Amino acid sequence: MSHASVLIEDIKPLLDAAGEYGLDPESLLQGAATDTATDGRAMISIADYFRVQRTIALASDDLTAVLSSRKLTFKTGQFLMSQMQNANSLLATIETLAEHMNMMHGDVYNTVRYGDDRLSLIVDDSHFPYRSRENAEFVELVGDCLIIKIHCLLDSLTHGVAETALKRIKLTRKRGESRRPQNSFWSVPLEYGASAYELVYDFDRACQPTKIGDEIDLSADGLFSRLLSYLEAREPSTAGQSVTARTLDLIDDGLTRQMDIAQRLDMSVATLRRRLCEEGSHFRDLLLNAKLRRAEAMLKRGCSVAQATEALDYSDVRAFNRAFKRWKGKTPAAFAQEFQS
Repeated sequence: MSHASVLIEDIKPLLDAAGEYGLDPESLLQGAATDTATDGRAMISIADYFRVQRTIALASDDLTAVLSSRKLTFKTGQFLMSQMQNANSLLATIETLAEHMNMMHGDVYNTVRYGDDRLSLIVDDSHFPYRSRENAEFVELVGDCLIIKIHCLLDSLTHGVAETALKRIKLTRKRGESRRPQNSFWSVPLEYGASAYELVYDFDRACQPTKIGDEIDLSADGLFSRLLSYLEAREPSTAGQSVTARTLDLIDDGLTRQMDIAQRLDMSVATLRRRLCEEGSHFRDLLLNAKLRRAEAMLKRGCSVAQATEALDYSDVRAFNRAFKRWKGKTPAAFAQEFQS
């Protein structure tokens, strides 16, 4: 599996939509490891693309990261992961994914096809309610990245079975179209011009028992955290990724102490501070902003100020009120009331 990237100009509609939730496009790309395509255009890694999605998803309490006109709250993601926890093979995981994604989206976008030696997960987004449906290039990018996301989740849940079983990928892009940088993710043959996206797996391999068990993170951010952890382990992108982005990932995964994060990054606390400073970041600010982003998402989901205070380990409500007001210019209670109205 080779390193995959996404052209920044291709995700402009996503960055523009983030502005509706008070997110600045430049801040969304802060810490992302940028690279340059052969034609000179700037791009970010596929993992950073999903980091941008996660930030937007948390801010909007929408698992689709406002890509769909039909909102899916984070509670639906928790429901999906809890259902997949009961699967005992790649086949069962795919069937569960297709069934419950259709249920959550309210239409049949995912189907499973069985053959003598092949098992296919078909994703037909031709009538999916994308907010930017008129932008065909953006919709193709979203679709390309969606099946990467699906395969990563399947492979992480089945402990590598999906990757060994994968045989072929079908894309809806026209035949002869130049290969986009996100599709360099795949190490199996690609077929262009299909009527729908298709992940084709070996049937016998997909039927082999595998234990998913209790390892699934059922927190609100569990789905994106699992996806990013998987990409971090599988994609050779860490070397080019900023220390800021890697620190933010670890904070989002629940680490809050500098010494623990420095240890995970295989560096001393002093080196961590220096590297962050070189990138224009400070650990305390990253930790505070991560807390407040989580607080904002909780308030939007209807949690009380007291619940947010306790979940974020603030000493009392007054301390949380002060921090939130400095960040948003209003108290958390006023913010929640305004959002609900």
